[in-house]
Parts: sequence; structure tokens; C-alpha cells
Amino acid sequence: MINWETGEIQFPLRRKIQIKRFKGVLDNNEPEVLIGAKITASQEMAHQQQTTKKNIDELIPSYLLGYRDQFEKGKAERFPPSRTYDHTIDLKADFVPRNCKLYPLSPVEQAEQDKFLEENLRKGYIRKSKSPMASPFFFVAKKEKGALRPTQDYRELNKGTVKNTYPLPLISELLDKLKGATVFTKLDLRNGYNNIRIKDGDQWKAAFKTNRGLFEPMVMFFGLSNSPATFQAFMNDILSDFIDEGWCVVYMDDILLFSKNQDEHRERTERLMRRLKKHDLFLKPEKCKFDVTEVIFLGMVIRPGYIAMNPVKLAGIAEWEPP
Repeated sequence: MINWETGEIQFPLRRKIQIKRFKGVLDNNEPEVLIGAKITASQEMAHQQQTTKKNIDELIPSYLLGYRDQFEKGKAERFPPSRTYDHTIDLKADFVPRNCKLYPLSPVEQAEQDKFLEENLRKGYIRKSKSPMASPFFFVAKKEKGALRPTQDYRELNKGTVKNTYPLPLISELLDKLKGATVFTKLDLRNGYNNIRIKDGDQWKAAFKTNRGLFEPMVMFFGLSNSPATFQAFMNDILSDFIDEGWCVVYMDDILLFSKNQDEHRERTERLMRRLKKHDLFLKPEKCKFDVTEVIFLGMVIRPGYIAMNPVKLAGIAEWEPP
């Protein structure tokens, strides 16, 4: 959190860091979620390695080739199975469904909307709707130049939703568990929230309006107020024994495994892969790191005996202008 009047930024760290144009970075005794700092396009490009696109066999270690299907993008585009974790949208007793206006789209946005609808209808992630409730659909710019993120404005729905107070983990507590680790594996789940179905009978509540008609999601979308709680509870439950054994931490769709030696670490990584396969979950191989001694996780650079904020993030914060 940034206080522009005092120049302070709160991080889950135990010391102050001086950043240009700020008086200091002050830690809180009870640190909460670390939110990714703004990064300019030039910084992102400067800190990314220029690598050619690699195939799956080049991106994953040989001992995991038996789990190759879990890294296939095409296989991940299945309709997820119904589980006890299906997302419910419980409405307050006085909730009244509301209509909404259409947001105008540019020609580029129109093309992106049509692509979004076509792809998600094909995968079964959305269907046509006759819901009395409608939320707006529009786009926000992503940090990649020219990229657009489809977004549903669920503010009115969220106001009338009974909140699920299941907690997200404190990043500081996750990092405390890494003491003594010398080898790390970072895994990034593919499709995120879309791995969770919306409970049958609740889909109409999340309907969204476009100039191509009214649609309702069959899977959990970003923007629903209880999506983070549902997803974190799901991940914590399916990996609970690994978490309790003290070698796995999970924050939403980011998983970090850590060990004191390579042999132990490989055995744990295979156990984790078996669990993901059991629950029909897939990974992005290009965003995973296997058997490394240094890794970036939740914006922090981690290596044996060392944890610090990613300097790319710090550089991005230093360039923020006060409002």
C-alpha cells in the first residue's frame, strides 16, 4: 500500500528500503497480501531473457516426461469436472437482479470480444443466457503493448453477494517456511479460476451483456467477489498433506516446492505432479522452473539463505508518479 503524503510503501519485509522519491518503505507488523508493483514495458523487456519459443520436452526435466499431458495447452482446454468445490454465488435476502447498459467497443475491442465469445462457447466455459441479471462486459489494457483483457464488471452482483471470508495466506508466513531449503521448483497453473465450475443453478447470477447477446459463465471468472476464497480453499485442500509436511506453499495458482537436496526434491515434485493429474489440473511449462537454486516467487527473489524483493518490481515502484 502506498501513502503518497508520507512517501511510504508497506511490504512484508522486516526492514526499511530507501527508494528514490520516497522517504522510506515501512513494514507492517502484520503484513498482508503483496500486490505486484507496476512495471513499465521497457523494464519488462529489459529484464526478460530473449529466448526462442521452446517445446514442452525442452521446458520440463526428463524425469517428468511421463506427465507431459499436464503441460499441454490443448488438453487443458477441457471443461472441468464438477467437484465439491464448485463455486456458489449466495445472494443476500434483499438482492434484486439488475440490468445494465452496453459498453461501446472500438473495432479492435469488437474483434477481441468476438474471439473471446467464440473460444469460450467452444470450450463450454460460457453459454447463452436469459438471466434477469446482467453485468457489463468491456476490456482493460494489459501491460503488454496492445493487449486487452476481457472483463466483467461484477460490482453490483458483488454488493449483493454473501461474502466468503476464507483467508488468503500471508506472504510473509509462506516465505518463513523456506528456511533451510536449497533447491526449488515453481509451478504455474494453467487457466486459473476457469478450473472451477460454477455450481449448477448459480450461473445466471453472473450473466454478462455484450452486443452479441447475454451470456452466463459455466466456470468461475475473475471479478466475482468470492472467487479468490473458493480457489484458495480448493488448492489448500487438495495439497493439504504436502503443505502440512512443510515442503509446499500455495498462493492461488502459484505453487512453490522446496527441499534440502535434489533426490528428495525430485521425489516430491513427482508426488505433486501425480496429485495435479488426479485433480485434472494443468501447468504452463514456460512459466515453471524446475530444480533451481534461485527462483522468483510472488515478487520475491529466493535462494538459499536469501529472500529479497525482485529489483524489477522495485524499479517499477520508483517510477510511479504521485497522483
